[in-house]
Amino acid sequence: MTTVAAPGVDLDAKVSVEQALLAIDVNFQQKNLFGEALAQLMLLAKDDVTNAKIWLHVGNAYARMANWSAAMASLDTALALDPEMHQANMLKALALFSLGQREDACVLIDQVVKRLPTSVAWMMRAYIHSHTSRSPERALQVAYDWGRRFADPLGRKSTRLVIKDRSPRKRIKIGYVTADFREHAVAFFMLPVLKFHDRENYEVHVYCNGAQDHLTTQIKELVCNWNDVMPLSDEDLLKKIRADGIDVLVDLSGYTHGQRLKVFARRAAPVQVTWIGYMQPLGMKAMDYRLVAPELVSPAMAPYYSEALFQLRASACYAPPTYAPLCEIPPMVRNGYPTLISPNNSAKITDEMLMLWARILHERTDAQLIIMVKELDAEAARTDMLPRVEAAGLPLDRVSVLHQQPLQQFMEIGHIADVMLDTAPISGGTTALHSLWMGMPIVTMDAERGVDASCAYLLRELGFDADIAQDENEYVQIALRLMADTERLSTQRQNIRAHMRASVFMNYAKYVADVEKSFRIMWLNWLRGDKRDLSLDVDVDAEMALSEGRAP
Repeated sequence: MTTVAAPGVDLDAKVSVEQALLAIDVNFQQKNLFGEALAQLMLLAKDDVTNAKIWLHVGNAYARMANWSAAMASLDTALALDPEMHQANMLKALALFSLGQREDACVLIDQVVKRLPTSVAWMMRAYIHSHTSRSPERALQVAYDWGRRFADPLGRKSTRLVIKDRSPRKRIKIGYVTADFREHAVAFFMLPVLKFHDRENYEVHVYCNGAQDHLTTQIKELVCNWNDVMPLSDEDLLKKIRADGIDVLVDLSGYTHGQRLKVFARRAAPVQVTWIGYMQPLGMKAMDYRLVAPELVSPAMAPYYSEALFQLRASACYAPPTYAPLCEIPPMVRNGYPTLISPNNSAKITDEMLMLWARILHERTDAQLIIMVKELDAEAARTDMLPRVEAAGLPLDRVSVLHQQPLQQFMEIGHIADVMLDTAPISGGTTALHSLWMGMPIVTMDAERGVDASCAYLLRELGFDADIAQDENEYVQIALRLMADTERLSTQRQNIRAHMRASVFMNYAKYVADVEKSFRIMWLNWLRGDKRDLSLDVDVDAEMALSEGRAP
């Protein structure tokens, strides 16, 4: 057995490569310290350069840093050393998807699941296919492909859930399961919810399954029952949640990193809900509900979801970052030319989107474009994106590629950019709200699915319907119109924050009361043994009185 120095532990110790890789994962990767993890992995590779497992982990570290070209190179090295390392091909499919090669990613992940029939591989297949195709039928099908193989069997084998207190008026215990109570999109939606919960009638528990940062500290102050659950197995977490007596368990991750869906699959609580973290169907029987807004996911879309759609008045609320300096004068007034920006995840930027942006820049020959991607490293961002920019016909002298910025720097982009360009088919969410808060208008494309139309939904709610395009030609014309209307840009910057504060997205007390009412209605549904009520249009007091007259 090969022995190496154990990075991140005791440098004098000699352990197996497998033990060293585990130590790197625990000490660095799980804490989102990917640069440190990569440095240690390179030390391992130096001593054992032909070990395919090390190169697999190197590729994974690069992938977690969104350095997709470097991830591809490392994964190709792993596959050259071990062609049967199917995990490498699984990650390679994700890299292809993130580099805009979506059809190739679909082909590869379909091959992977035949050779690596694991839950993670099938879940990644569902993610890649549902975000490549615009078909809601396809999204549901690939979700069911995962759920029927991996989630539903766990539910059939799990021990029966025993609920002793079936009072309709009980103090409901809510459990939030997430890996993203940190500087992450989910946190900006959930901060007001945690702050405004009615502690008298609802008891809040958090099951944190991810890395933590300064924002986590702020969130913890709002939660009496905080649980760090990363070390717990699915069985142990199941026992913990049941022992806590959770009535409504809420998934905030979906298929994203850090999810604990197999705990939900085992039926950890009588009512189980998915919300915010992932907008596509999950395909598992044990997830009872999905919280949505009718303008974003209408009741007509119910056949395309595995969860019952519970309709709120708004999809989410929004807490802007505390540091967000407003530049009231559009930068183009100072610069003499307009600057467009795309701050969305690079995986959302298709080649078709780049070509559409090229049309805008060819029409407005003084306009500049900033493409801000999620790669953590500046060189990696340029390596991944610039070849695609050139291939799309964008003028290289007027396009800048910017790597992911810390939140404070991100919230200053309103000082350099005038208009945000949204992506299609997958739309922006938190980035759109951040951009609006900084005063920038947004050009977006309308769509049928909620995941494709989230930005259009936000603009409609805020009264910016004129900035929503129905096709590519209108998208180009809206961008050109905005760049030509300095007065509109100035007025929006001066008024936007008061406008947003008065909107449904920042009426926190009302919004959280609606969420709590939805959980109460779900609880009453469970007592009846049905899902009859799927909106807030219920007289809860009357229903509770009726429930008290029924035999448990």
